[in-house]
Amino acid sequence: MSLIGLISDTHDNLDRVRLAVKLFNELKVERVLHCGDLVAPFVLKEFKPLTVPFFIVLGNCDGDRISIKDVAAQLGFTVFDGRGELTVAGKTVCFTHQPANPIPQCDFYIHGHTHQVRYESGCPIVVNPGEAGGWLTARSTVATLDTETGRVDFFEL
Repeated sequence: MSLIGLISDTHDNLDRVRLAVKLFNELKVERVLHCGDLVAPFVLKEFKPLTVPFFIVLGNCDGDRISIKDVAAQLGFTVFDGRGELTVAGKTVCFTHQPANPIPQCDFYIHGHTHQVRYESGCPIVVNPGEAGGWLTARSTVATLDTETGRVDFFEL
């Protein structure tokens, strides 16, 4: 099983970030993708307890991008501008903050920005884990993606 943790739009909500990190560690995901809008660099330190690699794509509310990149580098995290792309279990996973139109060619396309949970089957499978911060919708959600089966599960924090 190649299980990926998906999170987006944390918007400085440290309590929710801590809950997400705890959940991802308990679920034994193999990596975590953040689809943008961490907002401030200090939020990154709350992801340090993750026991797996952490990948971030910057969002429109990520203000001090230079500091975010510096802190991420100190913590061993990988930051992408615009779009991240990984190959996991032979499948291509693309992730962005704002939804792309058209969607790039890949097996799985993950995005944030809208703060709305989204799942669309097909090729690619399209997922938005929703907003982890919970500020806009009053729901704090994250998701997992199994790249072998295509299964997506959503979790309330």
